[in-house]
Amino acid sequence: MFRFRYIVFVFFISIYSCDYFNLKSDVDKGEIVASVGSSFLYKKDLSTLYEGELSTEDSLVITNNFIENWAQKQIILQKATFNLSDEKEIELKKMLENYREDLYINSYKDALVAQNSDTIIHKEEIRNFYIANQNIFRLKEEVFQYKYLNFVSESVDKKKFKKLFIQHNTVEIDSIVLNDLKYAVSHLNDSIWVTYKDLTKSIPIIKSIDKKNLLLKNHFIELKDSINIHFISIKDFKLVNEIAPLEYVIPVIKQMILHKKKLKYINELDNKLIEEAIQNKTYKRY
Repeated sequence: MFRFRYIVFVFFISIYSCDYFNLKSDVDKGEIVASVGSSFLYKKDLSTLYEGELSTEDSLVITNNFIENWAQKQIILQKATFNLSDEKEIELKKMLENYREDLYINSYKDALVAQNSDTIIHKEEIRNFYIANQNIFRLKEEVFQYKYLNFVSESVDKKKFKKLFIQHNTVEIDSIVLNDLKYAVSHLNDSIWVTYKDLTKSIPIIKSIDKKNLLLKNHFIELKDSINIHFISIKDFKLVNEIAPLEYVIPVIKQMILHKKKLKYINELDNKLIEEAIQNKTYKRY
């Protein structure tokens, strides 16, 4: 790798804690540790490099890398600036000015939105938005509602436990899991929708069966491995290209509604600011 060993900079090291520099000072900006043309790197610019306790060797490596990366960037920047055409320089300056203006405007608007926009979203709003925009919520993969229980086969009366599981007696199941099944893994809230991908992550053994076996409502599945028994109950499912269940897309709908409210507030703000500028005569058209 090319190293900037002979770049126009001075770098002396004196080892004292993490203080390596004892170089000439700029009266206003402090000690200079490197320079490329008219650009200077100061000791204070290195103050954020070190986190926690570092050995002298590690500190030197970090410092050297930072300085050489800075020097490389400055050399390329100065070369690019020198060879830039007048037309291109004017264009870039205009782009920078526009970017600067946008940063100020957007920061100001974001602050006003955070303080004043309506962020309360009611259930009725969510439902109405869902009904009016159902086609944008078509599924790209299957989703499922399920319950799951994984336990050591010898640790409980399997028949009794299976009956409770099929009857959805979650209260008694929770009690048994808490008191008798130390190593059980359970997911008993079958109101939550999950994708097939997430389902197989939570229950890897499901990959051993054909997906078609999951596409049955109120379907109970029992699987075994060398140690454990797995109870799986598929409450409901939705196929690819079907409309996603409302509960599954609520977080997305909330974000969309908030974005819509934000845009409405910003539009009203723009109109209000123009009206105020006209009234106080800071905005005139000729």
